[in-house]
Amino acid sequence: MRSFLFGIALFAATPAFACPMADAAAFSDASAKVQAASGTKLTLSVEGMSCGDCANKVMAALGGVQGVVASAVDYQTGRTEVAFDSAKVKPETLIAAIKKLGYKATVSTDVFGS
Repeated sequence: MRSFLFGIALFAATPAFACPMADAAAFSDASAKVQAASGTKLTLSVEGMSCGDCANKVMAALGGVQGVVASAVDYQTGRTEVAFDSAKVKPETLIAAIKKLGYKATVSTDVFGS
């Protein structure tokens, strides 16, 4: 019985078992907030994320940058959308915050919100 409970606890705590559909829906909701937010909009491409926790870490890092209004991160595609006050922060600062986590980040050629 203890093995069974341990297995259930391990399954519930493992991010690899997260639902990609739920993650995509969360990104869609966050993206809508970024699009509705004031400020400059930017799409970044982030490489190296493998799970929802990775996306949460990137969002937290961006949220810690003064001038960031909102962000949305999709670990499945690497797409990261950011709304920010360009008088307070530059794109290079956003990229540096992501790189500090160990991911590769570049300004995307995708049109924002597409």
